[in-house]
Amino acid sequence: MTIETLLNLTERDREILGRLAEHEPLSTSELCLLFFTGGRSARLRLCRLEDSGLLERVYPARSRRGGGTEALWFLSSAGRRAVGAPQRRPPGLSIPDLEHRRAVARFFLRLVERSLSRENEGLWSWLGERNAERALGGAVRPDGFGRYLLRGGEILFHFELDRGTEPGRRVGDKLRRYPPALANDEKREFVNVLLVCGSAGRLANLARQAPDGPPWFWGTTDGEHYRLLPRGEERPFEELPALPRDPARRVDLCLGKRWRRG
Repeated sequence: MTIETLLNLTERDREILGRLAEHEPLSTSELCLLFFTGGRSARLRLCRLEDSGLLERVYPARSRRGGGTEALWFLSSAGRRAVGAPQRRPPGLSIPDLEHRRAVARFFLRLVERSLSRENEGLWSWLGERNAERALGGAVRPDGFGRYLLRGGEILFHFELDRGTEPGRRVGDKLRRYPPALANDEKREFVNVLLVCGSAGRLANLARQAPDGPPWFWGTTDGEHYRLLPRGEERPFEELPALPRDPARRVDLCLGKRWRRG
């Protein structure tokens, strides 16, 4: 990587690198959703960043039917230096938590996709696990944090994805660390913890482990219908507790919408 390469980076290039530093890997179509209006322009720009030595791509194994799969994009060592991201081992598909990270990304990106057809909604912020943990003073390490804008409110949520690989007691211990971590947060009456489970049975088991709010613990198996835990009412996502909307946060600057302006 040369000084000239860095000087030639556009604002969008830098945001792509920063988003990958937070959530890598992301696929070509996911980066297209966030930063481009067409697949061809996305592929051309990602290839340019790869040729500049800032990105590396890895292809997952083909399916048993022989169909191809799209690339997953990682920061190269030079790309990590360019945005001040911690160095790590070379990219690959053997990262122990890769499947978990991909599932977390899909949840947040579905919110971005949802917002594109809704004029007054948008995902304003999406923090990865490191920065989400830092925001809680290191007391809890969420799988992510988001702020979703509605016409008249802002849904704040810490995200927990359960894939059924940990004992329920351990998950419960993690959930119980949220109330003390947020005890001094003036907004805690509006803070949500979203627990996404793969099955209704697993969710029922973990619901018994959830403490009373605030923050409010909501369980779901489909990302659409949320039940207040440990046992309570059900609401759609857009009716979760929300802060009053800050007019300084403009929907057209939300993830996926900013690069579609004008």
